[in-house]
Amino acid sequence: MSDVTAPPRSYHDRDERVLAALRDRLLQAAGRGRVLLRGATVLTMDPQIGDLAVGDVLLNGAVIEAVGPDLGARASGPEVIVLDLPGMIVLPGLVDGHRHCWQNQLRRLICDADIDEYIAMTHGSTALHYRPADMFAGDLVSLLGAIDSGVTCVLDFSHNSRSPGHSDAVFEAYRESGARAVHVSAPPNAGQWAEQFPEDLLRLRSEHCGGTSPLATVRMGIDLRRVRPAADLMSFARDHGMAITFDGVMGPPSSAEVEELGLKGALGPDVTLVHCTDMSDGAWRSIAGSGAHVTLAPTSDQQLGLADGVPPVQRALDFGVRPSLSVDVEISLSSDLFAQMRCVLLTQRMHATQRRYRGDASAPGFISHRDVLEFATVQGAADVGLGDQIGTLTPGKQADIVAIRAEDVNNLPLNNAIGTVVQGADTKNVDTVLIGGQIRKWCGELVGVDLRRVRALAYESRDYLAARAGFTVNPVVAPSRREIQDPYLREYFASRERQ
Repeated sequence: MSDVTAPPRSYHDRDERVLAALRDRLLQAAGRGRVLLRGATVLTMDPQIGDLAVGDVLLNGAVIEAVGPDLGARASGPEVIVLDLPGMIVLPGLVDGHRHCWQNQLRRLICDADIDEYIAMTHGSTALHYRPADMFAGDLVSLLGAIDSGVTCVLDFSHNSRSPGHSDAVFEAYRESGARAVHVSAPPNAGQWAEQFPEDLLRLRSEHCGGTSPLATVRMGIDLRRVRPAADLMSFARDHGMAITFDGVMGPPSSAEVEELGLKGALGPDVTLVHCTDMSDGAWRSIAGSGAHVTLAPTSDQQLGLADGVPPVQRALDFGVRPSLSVDVEISLSSDLFAQMRCVLLTQRMHATQRRYRGDASAPGFISHRDVLEFATVQGAADVGLGDQIGTLTPGKQADIVAIRAEDVNNLPLNNAIGTVVQGADTKNVDTVLIGGQIRKWCGELVGVDLRRVRALAYESRDYLAARAGFTVNPVVAPSRREIQDPYLREYFASRERQ
C-alpha cells in the first residue's frame, strides 16, 4: 500500500527495497491505474499552468490527469502508486525531430567526416548491404539510447527502406524499445530496392500503427531520391491523410524548391523541413507564410559542414518560426538532445553578440534557456505532428515524462531548474522515464532490456556490414573514405559541383 500522507523523501534517501517494490508495482500496472509523482520541481512547459517549485503530477493510465502543488487528497487510496521525487526535476519527455536510427550500430565510426564522406560511407557503401535484421539492430540501439537520455519520442527518418521487410523490422524495434516513434519512410538514396514507396506507407500505417503499436505513427519522407516530383508525393500523402517531412533542405536548390512550393500553395502546417541551412529570404517567407515547420540539426550542420554550416536558429526566429531540434546521424555525432540544446543556444548567442559587438543596432537579443527547452519539447511535439498529445505536462495529454536528478554531484544544489536541465544535465542524470504511462527507465537504469542481447545484435550487425562494405573496424583507426560507385549518388555530387 502507498501512504500519500507520509512526507516525501528525496531519491537519495529512499530504501533500495522500497524502490524495488515500487518498480515491481509499476511494471505490474503496465501503464494502467493511477500514479502520483510527488514533491518534484515541475516544469510543465504549459504557459497556462506554469512551473512549480514543488508540485505533483497525477497519472491515470497512459494520460496525465492533473498537475498541481499538492494532489495528495485527490490521489488517496491504496491502489495509487506514489513516487516520491523531491530533489528531481519533472518535465515532458524530450522530442527528437529527426534521427536516422537505422545507422546506429555504426555509432561514431566516422566522427571526423564531412557531409560528402558521410554520404559515401553510409548511402554509397554500408547502406547497400543492410538486411532487415540490420535495420532492427540499428533502430533498437538508437531508440534505447534515446530513452536512456530522456528522449521519449523520435522521428525516425528511415531512408534505407529497401523492402517492406526492412520497414517491418524497424517497427519491431519500435515495439521492443517502447519508444514513441514517428516513422518517416523514404526510398534509399542509392542501390537496388523493391520500389515499394510511397504505396507501402499505407500498409505500414494499417498494419503497424495502433493495435500492437499504439505509440507509432507514419509520415511521408522526401529526401535526395525522388521517385516522383515533390508536389506529386505531397499530393499522395495528403490524399491519404499523412503529414510530410523533407530532409536535406539546404542551400540554393532547396531554396528554389521551397519558394516554388510556396508559390503553388503546396506548403502548409502539415509540412516539416529539416536543416533549412543557408536558405534565401524568399524561402523563409514561404515557410513562415504557409505555417510550415522547421526542425534544426545544430551539431550536424556545424560538424558535417552542411551548406554554410550555420544552424539557422536566428534566421528562423527572424521570420517568426519557432524551430525544433534533432540529433540527425549518430554515426558521426552525439546521441542526446542536451548537446543540441546547448549548441543552438550558444550559436544564437554567439551571432547576436557578434552583431552587437560590430555596432549593429538591429542585433537580436539572446534566446533563453527556456526557449531551447521549448524547442526540445513543445515545438518538437508540434513539428512531428503530435502537439496535441505530448510536449507539455497538461491534463489529458499522454504521460511521456522524464525525471532528472537535480541533487547529483554535477547538479547540486538546485538553484535554477531550467538552467539545470539545459546546462547541467546529461544522460546519467536521467533517473526515470515514462512513455504513455509505462516505466521505461527507473533509478537510472533501462527497464526490461537485455543489454547482453542488445550488445550481441549490434556487434553482429556492425561486423557483417563492415565485412560486406570492405573495411575492418579498428577503434583507434577510422576507416578510409569510401568511393562513390552508385550512379544516382555520382550524379547528385556532380550536380552540386555544377551549381
